[in-house]
Amino acid sequence: MLGPIMRHNPPHTINERMHHPKRAMKTPTDNLTLLLARYEGRQIDFKEEVSSTFYKLLSAFSNTAGGTIVLGVRDSDHAVTGIDLRNNAQKKLADSISSRLGIHPVIEIHEIDGKNVLIVTVEQSRTPVAYDGRYYTRVGDTTREMLPDELRGFFQESIEWDSVTGTFDLDEIDAASVRRFLALARAAGRLTAIDPDEPVEAVLRRLGLIRDGRMTNGAVVLFGTDPQRHFPNTVLRIGRFRRADIIIGDHEIRGNLFAQFEEAERIIKNYIGVRYDISEEAMRESFQRKEVWDYPLPAIREALLNALIHRDYFNNTVQTQVRIFDDHIRFHNPGRLPEGVTIEMILREHYSYLRNPRIADIFYRAGLVERYGSGIERILRAFRDAGAPAPTFSSTPLGFTIDMHTDALTDGALQEMGLGERQISAVHYLKEHGTITNSQYQDLAGVSATTALKELKALAELGILERRSPSKKKTHYVLAQGPVPDV
Repeated sequence: MLGPIMRHNPPHTINERMHHPKRAMKTPTDNLTLLLARYEGRQIDFKEEVSSTFYKLLSAFSNTAGGTIVLGVRDSDHAVTGIDLRNNAQKKLADSISSRLGIHPVIEIHEIDGKNVLIVTVEQSRTPVAYDGRYYTRVGDTTREMLPDELRGFFQESIEWDSVTGTFDLDEIDAASVRRFLALARAAGRLTAIDPDEPVEAVLRRLGLIRDGRMTNGAVVLFGTDPQRHFPNTVLRIGRFRRADIIIGDHEIRGNLFAQFEEAERIIKNYIGVRYDISEEAMRESFQRKEVWDYPLPAIREALLNALIHRDYFNNTVQTQVRIFDDHIRFHNPGRLPEGVTIEMILREHYSYLRNPRIADIFYRAGLVERYGSGIERILRAFRDAGAPAPTFSSTPLGFTIDMHTDALTDGALQEMGLGERQISAVHYLKEHGTITNSQYQDLAGVSATTALKELKALAELGILERRSPSKKKTHYVLAQGPVPDV
């Protein structure tokens, strides 16, 4: 791979250059007098030494209109302080730029009054350039991190985050994670063409995680030993809350996505309750006691996978979070629905949108997810099968959220409240469908409209149901616990 282009101009002083204006105007970077006289702006900046701000600035110039950094010059008054170029320092700098940013600027070495100055010129890049997993832009004479929408707009529509290549080394991949994935994929019957003994590099290439000889972001977050080295915000936060303002447990889960999934499931199970069904029916089915969790575990797994697979990895400002309360769990990730897609669409049509197709494909091949776009459907089915209230979903500019609520309305609890079979059946219906009308109650219970109204009112007076009346003809009832969308 070619490194930055380095030029060494012959020694000269500012006075000499002022006496040779024609020679000074050969290129913009040749005329140091004019460069030093300029103010910092969108395409020029001065740095006294190499630091993290230097690399951020190179990222910003690459992501906007290109630019020039003059190294060895104080930015406050443009006094020449010089750069120490002993011990092959300029080559080390060139190698550092290549390895950290994956770009190859032109580096010119000048001498002014016996002091070395480096002029580093970078062109605008066709793809975003990151430093330490973050992307920067230039606004006037200011360098700042790119907003998620800016970053998405920078990419071509056909380019996804998990397909972007970077300056990663093969030794950053955890071979054991790759082998475990291959075992899962073969067991699921979804990856039989790859020899499990193939070299890791060959496996990644076959999976489309190496492009043009370079590893992708997807390869690093899926199988990396330390993805957070490049992408600091790709962590999963799990908190156990007594109230919204009282946290009694906080976990920051790092590592690759497979490791995050396994660890997150273990932590959540430690925080939610489980009871054991030792009824004759349960023992007859499995010859052992049956675990009954506060929330169906298949739904927990699907929600975790949804958060990891579909998060917006361009967004470096919001982490994927799981918040566990006494009576509900909230899963949130910075991956809002695309423009024009609504919650109603994904509930009705099982809309499939692959924000990170490579990541989704790997989890599918591992047998951890089924057909694309079926995650929400499987979550709802798990709650229906458990006879628990359906979770709710929301999408805002901040991301996508799933709220799951515990079932306080068990048959035993309802019977203790004095409810009859018809009313308990209505509660079951509401758990599955989310809403019930007078006519639906009549059909379900086989009663008259008057009786249906009386029994529904009784449920509302007990605080089990809420009456909703968008209009006289659309009066319906929803469960009082947990938010239920209006019909």
